[in-house]
Amino acid sequence: MLSFILVPLTINYIKSDSYGVWITISSLVGWVAMFDIGIANGLKNKLSESLADKNYEKSRMFISTTYVIIGFIAFTLICIYLILYQFVSWQSVFNSKFIPENKLRNMVTIVTILFLLKFVSDIINVVSAAFQMVSVSSILLFFSNLGITLSVWILSKTTRADLILLAFSLSFIPFFISLIASFYLFNNYFKKVKPSFKYININESKSIVSLGSKFFILQIIVLIIFQSDYILIAHFFNPKEVTNFNVAYKYYSIVIVIFTVLLMPYWTAFTEAYFKKDFNWVRKTINRLVIYWLISLVLLILLFFLSSWFIKLWLGDTVFIPISLSLSICAYVALSNWNAIFANFLNGVGKIKIQIFYAVIMGIFNIPLCFLFVKVFKMGSFSMPLSNFICLLIGAVISFIQYRKIVNEKATGIWNM
Repeated sequence: MLSFILVPLTINYIKSDSYGVWITISSLVGWVAMFDIGIANGLKNKLSESLADKNYEKSRMFISTTYVIIGFIAFTLICIYLILYQFVSWQSVFNSKFIPENKLRNMVTIVTILFLLKFVSDIINVVSAAFQMVSVSSILLFFSNLGITLSVWILSKTTRADLILLAFSLSFIPFFISLIASFYLFNNYFKKVKPSFKYININESKSIVSLGSKFFILQIIVLIIFQSDYILIAHFFNPKEVTNFNVAYKYYSIVIVIFTVLLMPYWTAFTEAYFKKDFNWVRKTINRLVIYWLISLVLLILLFFLSSWFIKLWLGDTVFIPISLSLSICAYVALSNWNAIFANFLNGVGKIKIQIFYAVIMGIFNIPLCFLFVKVFKMGSFSMPLSNFICLLIGAVISFIQYRKIVNEKATGIWNM
């Protein structure tokens, strides 16, 4: 709900063109945050296994070493950015001549540094998930959204369209809340696995890095497929089209958010069940999740028919969402949720080699497919979610087949890697 309140507040504060630039900056910086080489996901699996064995010393070693590795990566990336950022024409990158170059540069700098600091502090979410306390992530997200919404409201009452202050507020508040939560939780609920310098062991962390590197490849390809949309729209069309796309996606993504919240406890639960060879539980759980998916389809259809009325009530006449864009996003959301069920299971059990293989193929075809739809067939911004849907379709089928082979204990060769 708070994220829905935040959109009109921000658009009214900086106008739709500038909002489109802000969304594109956030998306671009999100690329950088993927460069933890998948270690966070590797930690999630290994930590779940060690906690299932009640091996708290090993768990502490995993967590301590992960903080050091990700902290080093963040520091390195910040240094690289500070060396190179002055040589980039940010106006060209974001197709936004109406914002001064120095202001864009400062915005990107603020967001990049705070984003990278946050992806160190966000390790607390991985630890919480391994303890199957997934509500922690939702609580932190709520407080972040609350803080951001209040800060934008205060800015709108006390300043006039200050993009620098907006960038700082929207980047600093989530990092600060994540940092405070880390100190609190490690000194209370997670005291047994509290990170410490004496538990750092780079050699023993090879298993995290090995598994994490697989997740990293997968993350990068998924990023190329699904996070390049804003940048492509900004270049093919204009920043205002980015705003329209973002509003439409945010509206329908409520279904993804709800479904993701339902899925959150299952990654580590699948890890534990696979570790204990409890495949009957896995089958029953997947069947239950498929029922949830069918319910999400009904919600998605309802949102589609209410979209015109709701978006007008939400944002007035500042944003226009074509039916073609709505339909393509709906199709993508439905398929994304279906794929998430089986990807969640496969990620939890660490069987991701096939995902990497077909993700590489999708990554190769996604952007050229967008070019084809826009430049050759003269289609609008709905080309991006349509291309995403087509690329995701093959993966959804293959993930289901691999899941069936694993739970029936018939997975061999690449199906079991």
